[in-house]
Amino acid sequence: MDFPRPLVSTSWLAENLDNPSVRVLDCRWYLQPFDSRDGSAEYAAGHIPGARHVNWARELAHPAHGTLNMLAGPERYEAAMAALGVGSDSLIVTYDDHHVPVASRVWWTLRTYGHENVSVLDGGITTWRSEGRPLESGLPATPTPPALPFVAKFRPQRYATKQDVLDAIEQGTVQLVDARMDVAYHAASGHIPGSIRVTGLGFLADGEHWSTPEECRARIAAAGVEDAPETILYCGGGVAATGALLGWTLAGLGDNVRVYDGSWGEWEQDPATPKEMHQ
Repeated sequence: MDFPRPLVSTSWLAENLDNPSVRVLDCRWYLQPFDSRDGSAEYAAGHIPGARHVNWARELAHPAHGTLNMLAGPERYEAAMAALGVGSDSLIVTYDDHHVPVASRVWWTLRTYGHENVSVLDGGITTWRSEGRPLESGLPATPTPPALPFVAKFRPQRYATKQDVLDAIEQGTVQLVDARMDVAYHAASGHIPGSIRVTGLGFLADGEHWSTPEECRARIAAAGVEDAPETILYCGGGVAATGALLGWTLAGLGDNVRVYDGSWGEWEQDPATPKEMHQ
C-alpha cells in the first residue's frame, strides 16, 4: 500500500478510509482566548467517518508540566495511542481545521516517539467538507477499534529542551526560529535572543493547503536559514512550531530540525533565561 508522507490528500483518504490499517485522528483544538470553540464539540458536530478525537493538550501532554502541555512520557503516550486504537503498525492520518496546526503537533509527537507512518491531511476537514465528502456526527458510528500495541521509542534528535536552547545561544551554532502566529507573537512580552521569525501558519498557501516543496524552500531561503546546519523551532506553546517543522520537512530540510517543546511559555516563566523585548 502506497502511504504518502508527510501529507495525504482528501482523495487518497477517501479511497483508503475503510482500510483496517488506517487510523484517522481528529486533532481539533482551539487556542484560548483567541477562539472559544471546543474541539470535542466540533468533533461531535461533524467529523470524518471513523475518526477518533484526540485532545493533544490533555491526552498527549505530561500533567507534571501543568498548562505548558509538554509531551507526555512514553508510558502515558502509549496508553493514549492504545485507547485510540493506534498501534505501531498503523498508518495514521491527522487533521484539523487550521485554526492552529494541531494536526502537525500530533504528527510531530508520533514521529518523536518513533512512528514514521503518519501524515497530515492536506486541506484538513475544511477541504473534506467543501468537497461534499461524508461526515459523521456524535460518537463514531463504527465501534471503537481494539487497543493495539504501541511502542514509544523516543527520538531525541527531534526534541529540544530549554537547556538545548540555552546551549544554542551560548554556542551560536544553532539557528533559533520563532514560529508564533502574529496575534500570539504581538501579545507576548518578547522573544528568545537571536531568533528570527518564520510563522508556522505561513506555510499554508491558501489558508487550507500546505505550500509546495518549492514554495516552502523559497520561504525558508528568504528568511536566510536554508543553509543552517541545525535549527530549533519554537512558538508560544509548541503547536505553531510543528507547523513550521512540516514546512521544513516538505522543503526537504527537516533532518536537522528540532522543536523546543516548552517554547516561549516555559522560557518566559524562568527569570534566569535571557529575553529580548519586541521592537
